[in-house]
Amino acid sequence: MSSPERARLRRLLLKTLPMGALPSSLASFAAVTHAETGAGNRPIAMVLPFPPGGSVDIVARQLQPGLKTGLGQTVVVDNKPGAGGLIASSTVARAKPDGTTLLMAFDTHAINPFAYKNLPYDTFKDFTPITQLVRFPLVIAANPALGASNVKELIELAKGKPGGIRYASSGIGSLNQLAAEALATEAGVQFLHVPYKGGGPAVQAVLAGEVDVFFSSFAAVQAHVAAKTIKVLGVTGTSRIRQLPQVPTVAEQGFKGFEAYSWIGVFGPAGMQSATVTRLHDALAESIRQPKVVEALSAQGFEIAVGTPTDLGNLVRHEHDKWQAVARKANIQFE
Repeated sequence: MSSPERARLRRLLLKTLPMGALPSSLASFAAVTHAETGAGNRPIAMVLPFPPGGSVDIVARQLQPGLKTGLGQTVVVDNKPGAGGLIASSTVARAKPDGTTLLMAFDTHAINPFAYKNLPYDTFKDFTPITQLVRFPLVIAANPALGASNVKELIELAKGKPGGIRYASSGIGSLNQLAAEALATEAGVQFLHVPYKGGGPAVQAVLAGEVDVFFSSFAAVQAHVAAKTIKVLGVTGTSRIRQLPQVPTVAEQGFKGFEAYSWIGVFGPAGMQSATVTRLHDALAESIRQPKVVEALSAQGFEIAVGTPTDLGNLVRHEHDKWQAVARKANIQFE
């Protein structure tokens, strides 16, 4: 039975039969529905840690129509940029665990515990994992005026002027900062970090020549690559992306084993009922797997990566440990 059909059945049960007249199994089913309905009639706020134009916003906008249909509720995309995602995450951590306030988290969710000394929440205790949605490698997007056409040439430029290569990030503690610093550390060079409040502003900085490169999602720069106002020097995944088959991975360009994937997942506040988590998980999974959504996201370099709530919790821990080790090796000072 599809999510919309389940929702219609629940509403019918509640409207037509008193609770005492239902068999025990259906009464339990309806009781959960009744608890959900108190919140379920209200809009769902999908809180995003970055402004419009970046990867998280792109995925959210693709999900929004199907999620609204699947849940039978209005879904509002609420962009709350700033502080590397802390503002958005804090909003959700403080919210009631009724399923109406959700966090569409970026890779920064796993990085912030070591990037910031005094988080206003506990990343591992104050959220309920629901599902990962997508993952994607980064592309090293460069201003066309930069005198490098690949990673090797970028490193040669950096060796000639230490700190002279400026790279943008979507904020302090973002994966694109850590990926850039991981490459610089491996190559034995120094880049200059210039943080912005999201992927959209970072891309604009590359276009304007304020910075030289940005480790970006392909989705955020696709139109600019097609217009030749941005060039791509390399890909951080384990294989080339189909949209840019001519661009080799960073690993292919002399940095064996180099790998960096961004990811997007959905969390609620701690303490959510398991039935609510299941309902949201199923609706999110159904929405992201719609053929038109898969086609649109795949064309922009995203890989669908739906998993269980446990899978998402494990991913956060794995990514936290991996990138914390990179930060220590590179001696990155976040604050």
